[in-house]
Amino acid sequence: MRKLGWSGLMAIALMAWASFAMASEWSRYGNARFQYGIDIPPGFPSVAESDNGDGGVSATPDGRAKLMVWGSFLVDRSFAAEMQWRIGQARAAGWDITYQKHQAKWAAWSGVKGNRIVYQRGIAACRGAAAYFRLEYDKDQAKVFDPIVARLSKSLRGEC
Repeated sequence: MRKLGWSGLMAIALMAWASFAMASEWSRYGNARFQYGIDIPPGFPSVAESDNGDGGVSATPDGRAKLMVWGSFLVDRSFAAEMQWRIGQARAAGWDITYQKHQAKWAAWSGVKGNRIVYQRGIAACRGAAAYFRLEYDKDQAKVFDPIVARLSKSLRGEC
């Protein structure tokens, strides 16, 4: 009988968590100030909303994955210009942007920095605002988070 090493045990644990995450109940976070909503995956506690009410943060209990959601008004630029600015900010912070896609009402990008992956999506929301989510996690969790990113992306929408 072959013994499983640490990486084998970790792979089994991640697959089990992925199955649980996809089968379990997701919750919904709704933001009154910017009128957007997003589904929150199992394993993430409810979003701890910021004092200014623009969104908040949730993280897995082990701290290896962090989900941020927020809204902002598009005051000085168009939605497309805002998205380009945010991608530029990510690059300036050291993220190697490996994917980006833009449409008239949404944009998404992802990148890597060291052992971390980031995926961020923005949508044109209500009353001249935009809504975003950003998910950061370790590279070795990519297979677990691919379906979670897909669900988050579909669920982020304006609620006006």
